[in-house]
This record gives sequence, C-alpha cells and structure tokens, in this order.
Amino acid sequence: MSDKKLKYLFNPPQKEPLQLKAEFVVRTADFEQLFTDIQEDTMQHPPQHYMILGQRGMGKTTLLLRLKYAVLDDEKLNQWLLPVLFNEEQYSMPDLAAFFEHIAKILAEDHPAYETLLDEMRKREFEADYDQKAFEILVDYLKQNQQKIIVFHDNFGQFLEKIGKTATHRLRNILMNSPHLRLVGASATLLEHTFDYKEPFFDFFYQIRLKGMTADETITLFEKLAENEGKSETFQEMLKTQRPRIEVMRKLSGGVIRTMVMLFDVFMDNEKQDSFKDLEVILDRVTPLYKHRMDDLKPQQQLIVDAVARAWDAVTVSEIAELARSERQGLKTNQISAQLKQLVDNQIIEIEPRTTGRTHLYRLQERFFNIWYLMRYSTRQDKQRVIWFVKFLEGWCDTNDLKQLFERFENNLEKGTYELNTVFDRALAYSMVDNEEISNEKFKLIPIAINHLKKKGYDEKLLEILKNEYKNITRKIVNQLLDGTVFKVQSSKNRTSEYSATYLQRFIKQIEELEKGTLANAINALFMIIIHCLILNKISLSLQLIHKINTNLKIEDVYDWQWQELFSLLIAKKQYHTVHQLFEEVPQLKDRLKPIYFLTMEYLKDEYPNEYLKAGEEMRETIEELKERVKWFEDNLK
Repeated sequence: MSDKKLKYLFNPPQKEPLQLKAEFVVRTADFEQLFTDIQEDTMQHPPQHYMILGQRGMGKTTLLLRLKYAVLDDEKLNQWLLPVLFNEEQYSMPDLAAFFEHIAKILAEDHPAYETLLDEMRKREFEADYDQKAFEILVDYLKQNQQKIIVFHDNFGQFLEKIGKTATHRLRNILMNSPHLRLVGASATLLEHTFDYKEPFFDFFYQIRLKGMTADETITLFEKLAENEGKSETFQEMLKTQRPRIEVMRKLSGGVIRTMVMLFDVFMDNEKQDSFKDLEVILDRVTPLYKHRMDDLKPQQQLIVDAVARAWDAVTVSEIAELARSERQGLKTNQISAQLKQLVDNQIIEIEPRTTGRTHLYRLQERFFNIWYLMRYSTRQDKQRVIWFVKFLEGWCDTNDLKQLFERFENNLEKGTYELNTVFDRALAYSMVDNEEISNEKFKLIPIAINHLKKKGYDEKLLEILKNEYKNITRKIVNQLLDGTVFKVQSSKNRTSEYSATYLQRFIKQIEELEKGTLANAINALFMIIIHCLILNKISLSLQLIHKINTNLKIEDVYDWQWQELFSLLIAKKQYHTVHQLFEEVPQLKDRLKPIYFLTMEYLKDEYPNEYLKAGEEMRETIEELKERVKWFEDNLK
C-alpha cells in the first residue's frame, strides 16, 4: 500500500473533497437519511441532534466530512447554514468555553463576518460563566448575519469526559433550547451519557449505529477501489472464483471499512491465496498500529488487555482477575474495574450493553485487534482457536449458495487452483450434501473431481486404507439399520409415505458408486445416516448414534461441515440440551464451532442469560445466518 493511500486511510480530512465525494460508496443510506433531515429542517425551533456510533475504522469521520461537503454544495443550505467540522483529536478544548472559541476560529477562517468573533468572546474571558457568555456572543453574530451553524464533532464522547458533568449539563441545556446550533457527533464508544438515565444526555440524541459492511457493500467498495486503480477487469475476473475469500475476511474483520481497504491490496496482489495467508499478510500490515496501541498502555492496563484478548469472548471482572493472575500482581478487582473504565474511555475495551452492574461483560472493542493479539502474542492453543474460526468461516461461506459453490469448484478444477487434498476434501463434502435442487449439479461434478484425482495420481494407499475401514464398519451399521426397519412420515395430505429399506439401499448404492473414486469412510456414512434419521424424526436412534460417534471417534476425524449440519438439525428439532451436552463433553468443539455454540446458548438464554452475550461482533452475522439455516430445516422438515 502506497504512503499516500495509507495517509488517506488514517486521515480522511487530508483527501481532496472531490476525491472523497467520488469514492463515497459505503454508508450512503446513513448519509441520505441525515442529509434529508438537515435539508428539510430550517431550524425555526431547536433541532434534532444526532450521534453516530461505530468502532475505529467504520467510516465515522468520512461520513461527517461527506455531510459537511453536502451542506457546502447545496445552494439553498449554504446561504444560511454554516458547517463547522471538529477534527478527531482536539487537545486544546479542556472546557465548554474552548468549544465555542473553537467554533469562532473555524468560522473566521472562511467567513469575514466572523473575524472579530473570538476577540469579542475573550473580552469576557475572566468573567463568571464565561462559557455561557461566549455562546451568547456567538448567537448574536449568527443573528446579525441571519445564519445558523451545524457542528460535526468527531470523538464527542472523549470531549464530554474532558469537560465534566457540570459543563455537560450546560451544553445539554444549550442544545435543547437553542434553534441556532445543530450537533452531529460521532463516537467509537456507546456513550454512558446516552444510556444511563442519571446522565445529562440520557436519551437525548438520535443514534445512528454504523455496523460492519455487508457482502454487497464490500463488493461495491472494492469495485470503486479497482476502478480508481485501473484494475476493474482484473478484479471482476478474480471475483468469479475468490468471492468466498473476501467473505471470510469480511466476517473475520467485522466488515470494518479501514481493514477491508487494506485487504483489497492483499486480494489483488495474491489472486490465488487462501484465507490463512490473507490473514497473515494483513496481520503483518496492522502490526505497527496495534503494537503502538499496546505500548501506549500502562503496565496494569496491558495486563488487563492481555487477559481480555486471550479470553476472546466477553468476560466479567472476576474472570479477568483469574486470567491475569492479578492477585500475584497486587491488583484487586476494584482496581481492575477502575482500569477498565479508563480502557473503555480510551476506546480499547467495550462493555456489552445488554449487561448491567456486576454482570457487566468486557471485550476488546475492535475485534480484529483481538484476532491480531491472539495470532501474534498468545500460545499455540490460542492461535489454533483463530484457525478453527477461519476454517469454520471458510466452510460456511463456501456452502451458503450451493449452486454457485459447485460452479466455482468446477471452474477452479479446470484452472488447477486447488491442491489435491483440497479437491478430495471438498468433493467428499459435496457428495454428502442432501438437497434435491442441486442433485443434477452434484452428480455431474463428483465424477469430474474423481477423474481429476485419478489423473493426478492421488494417494491410492491412503484411499485403500479408508475404503477398508468403510467396508468393515459402515456396512455393519447400515445392515443394523436395515434389519426390519421401516421409517414412516406423514405427508402434507396426511397420507403415509414409506421410507423403507429400499430407500437406504439406494443410499448405499450411491456410496458404492462414489467409493470407486473417492474416500467414503465409516464416519461420513454414519453422519449421513444420523442426519437422515433426524430428518425422519427418529430422534432417539439419532441420539444413540451420536453417542457412538462421541465415545469412539476422535474429533479430528469428523469434518466441520458435518458437525455444522448435525448441530443445525438438532437445534431445528429442539434438541438444545443435547447440543449443549456435546459441547460440554467435548470442550474443543466450542472453539471449532464457536458460532454454533453461541447460537445454542441463545436458545438456552433463560437458563444461561449471559453466555450468548459473550459472542463478539465478528461472529454475529454468521450466527444470524445459522438461525436462518435452522429455520429452513424447521420449515422444510416438518
């Protein structure tokens, strides 16, 4: 990434207005909502004030800049409404009076009628209630010029912390009663001032929360970046096969715009890379920024951040104390709480807003910072947790749209993109997908993958060992199920349709055909049988077979996609406690399948009210998609 591009990435005001407006393709809905309100309100009465909330890198500063330029460009607005933009860091505003003085300085830079405003204010500088008098002088100047102001204030939360509660009350009274000033603030923290009923600004602002970019917004942003760099054709070609890579990193980074802009260069420079290598490259690029952030902390704060980062999921104060071994450092829980408040104020840590008092949960605010810390400063086991999450996302993003997935897989086979083990693993996984809508694509694709493996001389010895395992174990299990078993389900017209031995025999025949060119071992067949039993509401039999897997097989022997489908089906069948029990009996599954674990705990929130709240923002979208998957099972497998 060039120095110029990096400068704009961390300092948007340095970008020329024309360039910023041309590249503004994300947050357009938020912009339209805010600007329409600004256009329609002539401020004859005290106006609505706004607070834009979002973590670092989400586009708060850029949105404020875009609004400022829109006001300046509007021929009707700019006659009477003057935009005043406060930069992200304002070190010279220790009190409310300095706030109004700074407005005076900015107005004087662009409007000759306000050149004497600051001098008029400072004539009253040493009088009591100077901040109120400074505001009244500002209003007099605005009335003389028949104008009003709109203040765009970045990092507004930190400003309120600086000026204290008394001055905050005064500012609230001014904003609530004056028709001459509108405030659009931005903050990287959920302001305590806005959600604590004891605080002056409780329920005062209309809040706009900037969430991570969606998949479509990410592609739109990348298309604009590619256009700016003359790489549109290259990007569109890359997009045909690499969309899952983009999706994995989008979810991993929480859809943070700044991180995704940095990742754009990674994708374009390394067209055939996998998600793990993408992660390593971007971690290297953010290391100077994140390391500087850690180095700036006090020793006790570093200890606390280390504990919270290693936990990954949100934790309580007592859990932080245990992880940090704080007693040995002479650090008591009340001291940890005091340090946590500072870390929250400094936007390093956030409080889960749905918790209160002693049940407060804390996590690192920027989720990618947490992943960076785990990968760079934690144990091998902690790194493995991140790797499992990346694998989960790879599998999930690769199987959300099956038809597109099969098309990409076939294209990549022709281009030779995949390693042989990847071809084998994916072909095996796809062969087990039970979906009538894609049966033609599946049976067209699997032989192609088989022939590809044969031509490339895939390991026959490995195949033969696992084929024998399949013959020895799977046939026995299937024969037991076939022995006198007739499954019956009710059709929508209440007619009984039989799933007899013939059905399972057809299933065996399919496996035998695949066995000739692929690895179809006992584990995969057993999982398919369990899934079919669940589909047919044979819950008791399914649970017996699950117990067989759990007691006799290593977790590594089972593909993550198989666990995903199994757990999704169990949840759809309301077997929440069974899933929870599996997670408890095999703790490693919690890390391998974190989104499913937190989804399970959400269904059990009456019994475990805080557990599901521990999930970070990087998992929330995937959890919601899993809910949709569960609902699909519920609707289609009644």
